[in-house]
Amino acid sequence: DNEHPDAWSLLGNLHLAKMEGGPGQKKFERILKNPATSTDAYSQIALGNVWLQTLHQPCKDKAREKVCQDRALAMYNKVLRSDPRNIWATNGIGAVLAHKGCVNEARDIFAQVREATADFCDVWLNIAHIYVEQKQHVSAIQMYENCLRKFYKYHHVEVLQYLARAYFKAGKLKEAKITLLKARRVAPQDTVLLYNIALVLQRLAMQILKDEKSTLHTVLQAVHELGLSHKYFQYLSVNGERMRYDVNVAGLEARQCQDLLSQAQYHVARARRLDEEEKQLRRKQEEERESFRLKQLEEQRAQEEKKKTQIEEMLQKRKEYKEKTKNALVFGDMPSEKKPGKGRRKERDYVSDSGSEGPPGSPSQKREKSQKRKKGEPGEKKKRGGGGGRKKREKKADNLGSDSDSDQPKRKRTKKEPKPKKIKIKGR
Repeated sequence: DNEHPDAWSLLGNLHLAKMEGGPGQKKFERILKNPATSTDAYSQIALGNVWLQTLHQPCKDKAREKVCQDRALAMYNKVLRSDPRNIWATNGIGAVLAHKGCVNEARDIFAQVREATADFCDVWLNIAHIYVEQKQHVSAIQMYENCLRKFYKYHHVEVLQYLARAYFKAGKLKEAKITLLKARRVAPQDTVLLYNIALVLQRLAMQILKDEKSTLHTVLQAVHELGLSHKYFQYLSVNGERMRYDVNVAGLEARQCQDLLSQAQYHVARARRLDEEEKQLRRKQEEERESFRLKQLEEQRAQEEKKKTQIEEMLQKRKEYKEKTKNALVFGDMPSEKKPGKGRRKERDYVSDSGSEGPPGSPSQKREKSQKRKKGEPGEKKKRGGGGGRKKREKKADNLGSDSDSDQPKRKRTKKEPKPKKIKIKGR
């Protein structure tokens, strides 16, 4: 079947995938020229996408650009007349309006399509494009990243390029470079990717070289990347795809890279001088920190020695004080003795020569006292009347008087007194 629409549609998609817009356009026009498939919605939308794709090509002819916009819009309107709920045609109309500069109207259309279905990848990308045009770069970056996570399980080159453009416009050149390198691994033969990488490397190198605070390592890396950018632009100015970008612009960028490389030695010398000054300053600070640390250690050691000396002095003083108060502390700890009663004597151990032992109040002592009373020992007091005592005193006085007349005093004749006993007192 030479007129089968599905076969011709697949052939047209293959041409479009190879960026061959002319052959692809002819395949879809062949389907629409057939009376049986003249109203095929798929072919009409595909043909509208072809006209829309031509708007992304570099063209300075405003009249031709307007013609492409009108033809794409007419194709989408035909589909909506036959199918008012066709989200692909509605999304295409929003894209054409965005190219015409009607950003707010295009955003409203994309919002309606997204409300109708959340599983349509193109509308997510178009909303992110609107954010970029409105300079809402953070929202655009977030939308592109969400689209990658939701609809693609691998690195999609086209979406990664959109994300890199958002990073580039937001001034995040490092992130843009990383994103483009991811896409480069997937499609190393894509010259548009190579052009974008060269442009990002050039702008990033310019930014680093203008920054006076850049380190020597960063400046050397920027000079190396600037050399890579110069090589890429030189290659693209000769072997570039004229239908996708302007090769003359690539030549201009190559010359600009050459001018920057001629000035790079000045920036390298400046960065090297700053690096040496920074090293000297760092070395000086390190020496100051080391000296301060040693000083602190010395002070700490001196304080420890002083504290140790004070502790030793206090211990010595305490020891001396303990020696002085040792006896007082011992007597203070001894238990107090009980005072003896008034009518009793303290018991002691007695030892006599006669062999009789015993403390006062013992039976032997009591017997001795009773014998003395019977014999009438001198010194024993008898409780008698007062007359007897007077007579004795008178007699004693007479004896003293008579003794004074004689040369030798006479001894009073009395009864033989018993010998006093020797008493040995045992020590405690």
